[in-house]
Amino acid sequence: MGRSRRWNFLSIFSIVVAAILALVAISRIDVVPLESRDEVRLTSSSRALNIDPKQLPPSGWSTLRGDLLNASEAQVDRIALDNAPYWAQVGVYANTTSELDLSIPSYASGGYIWMTWGESLQRYLEAEGVSINQRFSFLNTLTSSTQPPSSELTPVGDGAKKLANGDYYQLFTYRGQYLIDQANFRRFPFMSISLPLFIEPDDNDGSLNYKTLRLDPDIRNSGIGFNARILGWLNQGWSIAEYRHQYATNFGQGGDESDYSVVLFEISFGTSSWASVWRLLLPLVVLMSMVLLVFKVRADEQDARASIPVTVLLTLVFLQQTYRADLPVLPFLTFLDQVYIVSYIVTLAAFVLVLWIGRRYADIEDIEDPIAKAALLKHLHRLDDTWPLLVTLIGGSAIAICWITIPNVASFSIG
Repeated sequence: MGRSRRWNFLSIFSIVVAAILALVAISRIDVVPLESRDEVRLTSSSRALNIDPKQLPPSGWSTLRGDLLNASEAQVDRIALDNAPYWAQVGVYANTTSELDLSIPSYASGGYIWMTWGESLQRYLEAEGVSINQRFSFLNTLTSSTQPPSSELTPVGDGAKKLANGDYYQLFTYRGQYLIDQANFRRFPFMSISLPLFIEPDDNDGSLNYKTLRLDPDIRNSGIGFNARILGWLNQGWSIAEYRHQYATNFGQGGDESDYSVVLFEISFGTSSWASVWRLLLPLVVLMSMVLLVFKVRADEQDARASIPVTVLLTLVFLQQTYRADLPVLPFLTFLDQVYIVSYIVTLAAFVLVLWIGRRYADIEDIEDPIAKAALLKHLHRLDDTWPLLVTLIGGSAIAICWITIPNVASFSIG
């Protein structure tokens, strides 16, 4: 008996040492991401937010990108807005949203975009010999080798028309597939996702930079149509605002780094909590219930006891691979990943305990002292009775800690 305990201790010690060495090795080879200096910041102009504020903290989704301007920066920005020689008002109305693909992530959308601009910008366009849609582009358009880009602005009608007040107006349609730059995958499957549309001036000499051209979002007329929805997701609202896009380059033109005014229109969608529970968490709860009840199997049926954790482990691997196939390759663990890790640990602990208890029942046959035999049997029965309560308390606490410690930020960003 003493020799067996000594070997058990050495085995546990070697496993702990190996785990520590593995953690040290992984930490040494882990890649630290490089932060880009290319960013967007909210400007001092007005913005529209058609989202219930009560939904923002629970969902972990924010309508803001980058850092906010402080008071002095906002004052300087308002002066620059008044002094900009060119201006254009941009409105967006999304008729459809579809083809949400979390593995990229991307989505498809179509609708209308209209622009209103002044005489000074019209003179610039005439001097360049271009139309206004040739000076704007979508920053997050996706293209592929098999499908050419189809998200260019398509004019509706014969071209720009002059309004009674002297301004110019033109309506366009758009249709394409766009990259999603912000999604809170850390809370998966209880997550929100933003479907953005970045509209920015596209010039070749810096004549339409942030100091020269400012975009004003049409917050009154922008919006979404009744087909702007995605099956299986709940629409949380939309927002539109002007941002200052600060590039980390001057594009080889000399001088300071370039920055441009950009209008960001985005629609927020969230998952249904109840649907996520029934679809992804209920099968996991059923599996863990089998692990909790493993010691309710008769003690003399050791093979049946040992087979339950093994079967549960294989099923856990299958279930996890199934839901991970719908997600992109993430550099962190989602909430559901952490729940599965807790489940793996509980299942492994159940398997080890089954083996240990099986050995103890085998040792009982060699014990001649009836008092010692009765004490060991009582101890083993106590383990059988306390296992479900112990696992429920420890596992539930671990899952609660995983949820509480999730960073309340958008956890997938390309900017």
